[in-house]
Amino acid sequence: MFSAALKYFLGESTPDGFKTNFESQIKGDGFYTYILKGGPGTGKSNLIKKIALEFSDKDELELYYCSGDPLSLDALVLKNAKTVIVDGTSPHVFDATYPGAFQSIVNLGECWDSETLLKHKDEIKRLTDENAAWHSRCKRYITAFASINSDIYSIGHSALNIMKLSAFTSRMAKKLLPKKESKEGEISYKKLSAITMDGYTTMPVDFYENIIIINDPYFAAGDCFLQGIADIAASKGYNAIVSQCCHFNSSIFEHVLIPELKLAFLSSNPVNCIPTNQTKCINALRFYDKEYIQSKKHRIEFSRKAAEELKKEAVLSLKNAKKIHDKMEEFYINAVDFEKVNMVAQKIISEIYSKYKF
Repeated sequence: MFSAALKYFLGESTPDGFKTNFESQIKGDGFYTYILKGGPGTGKSNLIKKIALEFSDKDELELYYCSGDPLSLDALVLKNAKTVIVDGTSPHVFDATYPGAFQSIVNLGECWDSETLLKHKDEIKRLTDENAAWHSRCKRYITAFASINSDIYSIGHSALNIMKLSAFTSRMAKKLLPKKESKEGEISYKKLSAITMDGYTTMPVDFYENIIIINDPYFAAGDCFLQGIADIAASKGYNAIVSQCCHFNSSIFEHVLIPELKLAFLSSNPVNCIPTNQTKCINALRFYDKEYIQSKKHRIEFSRKAAEELKKEAVLSLKNAKKIHDKMEEFYINAVDFEKVNMVAQKIISEIYSKYKF
């Protein structure tokens, strides 16, 4: 389903809580945004999916999935209609900055029977608090995970041959990025990878015909290489999409996409472990001082084992949070009039159709 659509995560859990760059999309020039409000199980994801299906063969779609539940849609961007539909409830809270002019609030709470929910208020409160507790636990594991990853990164950065890597980056850019006769390109930020209940997950990049993977066990070379590629691409007139990894003390570049050239640079490292056996691969080990790395061998091995265990616990916390969320949804599903939700979807679809010039 939606094989031609570009797919991202709306955001993810980080040491600083839930983090997303989607606000910049809502504020995109000329875009109109429908911000959906309502509890779990009120049909927000299905409403977005229904609209996506309606326009799947009429527009360029960008789909944004929930990192807590990768099967659930959190947002849709219709690029030609310049329309956004997004779940604006916690943890990704969005509100209308310019109500009616550039955004509108769609309150799906109007589609539920409040009396039905009030009958179960104590259980809903208990489950809501339990769900929040699992997310807090996940955050604690992710914070420790990020700290250990940062320690490995610091070793890698200390061992990095910056001049050799810079020269390689320049050669690679010259080979793959022909200069355009145009103004400087832009760098935007989207989430291609995220920690989820299924582990650390990367969205498929089927749109991209030329995929190059940077295999980097110490993080630093991949980060520096991708920063260089993104900057050079923009200087030559290409728009670059950067996906950052937030599981460090400060975010690092994890992937860079250049849609115009259908060119993707992906990192494979101890966090995401993208397979490297079926595509072009850059071995980042060539850019490190082997003796320095060897001198830190035991520290690195200990950190990797600890990081892997912390990642497992964070994933388990997300799985447990999802189980609680599913129980919460049952109360709302039984209280929602989905005919009303469908009517809301049809109203939005009609309004979107009016934006096309067929």
